[in-house]
Amino acid sequence: MRLKKLIFGFVAFVTLVPWLAFGAEGSFVFPIDCTVGKTCWIANYVDLKPGKGVVDYACGTATYDALPGNQHKGTDIALQDMAAVRRGVEVRAVERGIVVGVRDGVPDINIKDRKTAPASNRACGNGVRLQHLNGLVTQYCHMKKGSISVKSGAQVEQGQRLGLVGLSGLTSFPHLHFQVTKINAKGDKTIIDPFAGLDRKTACGVGENPLWTAHALAHAPYQPTAIYNVGFVDKKPDFTAISQGLYKAEVFPTTVPVLVLWAEFFRVEGGDELTFEITTPTGHTLHKQTLPIKSKKSHYVAFSGLRIKSPNLTPGIYEGTVSLRRAQKTITTRRKIIIQ
Repeated sequence: MRLKKLIFGFVAFVTLVPWLAFGAEGSFVFPIDCTVGKTCWIANYVDLKPGKGVVDYACGTATYDALPGNQHKGTDIALQDMAAVRRGVEVRAVERGIVVGVRDGVPDINIKDRKTAPASNRACGNGVRLQHLNGLVTQYCHMKKGSISVKSGAQVEQGQRLGLVGLSGLTSFPHLHFQVTKINAKGDKTIIDPFAGLDRKTACGVGENPLWTAHALAHAPYQPTAIYNVGFVDKKPDFTAISQGLYKAEVFPTTVPVLVLWAEFFRVEGGDELTFEITTPTGHTLHKQTLPIKSKKSHYVAFSGLRIKSPNLTPGIYEGTVSLRRAQKTITTRRKIIIQ
């Protein structure tokens, strides 16, 4: 999420009550009802390097400068496409707290499709801000218009629904921007990475006092890159159709003139190699192509396929395999379709 600054314009503090007490360290549950690596993906981590340049909690580069010299302040948890948004994916309170900020009514529009960018104080889109004990405030951004289910001043329990993931505000893909801020007695604000946690002594990796529970940490292993959306289509892919979740067909006729395997990636790097392979029901390689990546991109779409010449395709189950190779490591995703 590219932000000039995150502001709701709401009251930042309320009087703490005994009901709110909890141990902040290691108490946060995951803020989305999803499975990381299957139905959601971490698109960007917190940038822990102020100023120019980036570094995530694992000492990698799976983040970005929101603006030149301005660190990315939250964890972006992405859905596959707008089809998932239409189905509805819950955003949940990571811990019990008091609602100190709410906004709804901002349309779910890709920033690339807008003539003008939203005002800086609406970059977060629809969202909720919760105050917790120990000066911690959590913020949930880019939620779906009309989905906010809490009101300012309300007390919420851990895991309670706050709304749904959307595409509102300053964003180009459906995701939740989850941000944690610690505010001291003087009102000074510090961005906290929930993976690094509080008062981390080690230079890299999960901190000694992460904010996530052990279950949440196990649920969200570090992903320096991700293949998060893969499918087949019988023509040259349209990127808008991919983002809208329109290429979900699993059955194609034997007479298709073209068979294309496409994929979306988060965070490709120069030097990466992408391999697309389509195999027949007998395991024969029908098509294979390797594509080199020349430069770093936070989001990347690629495809490869072939024209089908006579005779027609043999009926049966075909498999598409998409692999990303970086140095000595390879990640792979597969999709199957039926030709009949």
